[in-house]
Amino acid sequence: MKPLVYYCRWQGAVLRLRGRDETAVWGHLVFAAGEFEETQEFRFNLQTRQLTLQKETGEEHLQLDEMGIVVTPNA
Repeated sequence: MKPLVYYCRWQGAVLRLRGRDETAVWGHLVFAAGEFEETQEFRFNLQTRQLTLQKETGEEHLQLDEMGIVVTPNA
């Protein structure tokens, strides 16, 4: 889960976990926007380090390296 925590740091987001099983964690990335919060739903595969972000236009898949840096967007 360390790559996901690093990714949140790089993006300036707070991690709000909603669930976990043997293969994945899911929840919301929370971004502070002044007095308000903007949230983005996500699912992170622990084995493959693939981060799936839920967007209005559909899912976005990001492949993270061990330091939480996106190596291939839309992988």
